[in-house]
Amino acid sequence: MTLVAGLVFYNQAQAQGEKKNVTFSGFVIDGSNDEPLAGAYVINDKAGRGVFTNSKGYFIIDVFPGDSILFSYLGFKKQFHIIPKHVGLNYSAVVELRIDAKLLKEVRVYPFRTEEEFKTAFLEMELPDAKEREAIEKNYSSQQINMLALTQSMGSVGNYRYAMDQQLMHLQNQKQYTVNPFTNPTSWLNFIKTVKSGLLTDKTWKKGGFVTNEKGSREQILNSKD
Repeated sequence: MTLVAGLVFYNQAQAQGEKKNVTFSGFVIDGSNDEPLAGAYVINDKAGRGVFTNSKGYFIIDVFPGDSILFSYLGFKKQFHIIPKHVGLNYSAVVELRIDAKLLKEVRVYPFRTEEEFKTAFLEMELPDAKEREAIEKNYSSQQINMLALTQSMGSVGNYRYAMDQQLMHLQNQKQYTVNPFTNPTSWLNFIKTVKSGLLTDKTWKKGGFVTNEKGSREQILNSKD
């Protein structure tokens, strides 16, 4: 019995010797720029205690070999650090935390207190291209299109038809001669009679009168007919 009790006591003492207290210290920094993270959490869940880093990111905490230490900081991913089993009484490390980038859903804030205000503002809203739309509607209106069609010059088809008509008219008038009044003997005979009768010196015909083959003024001729 004495031998068995001695063996049990020896095993317990050896086990207690393995569970030695370790002073764990170090720095917590930003992994992207090596800046110290002040106020980061350093927690030993197994022992139920923890500490904060100081303004330089430094921390110190009592741990045991094999403990898992949690490091966390707002905006960064959590990270665990396991204390090695074979370590001395003092252990130090530099812990780098990575930024935790989270994509948040888009939130739009509108200056409307009620749904009715939103509907009213939506109906009265002027589109950014309102002036361009108005110009397009004006330029492509039926009235504008009709006016452009009336003022449009002849196209290729119209020019071809006009050229053909001119050529046809020229061919038709090739054997036709235009009568020149200066070469007409009848016209010259009437002109000579008018000069001899003195009608060209009578000024009444300029006031709406007309030239006749009879002698005398317009009033004399009209009175003689009465």
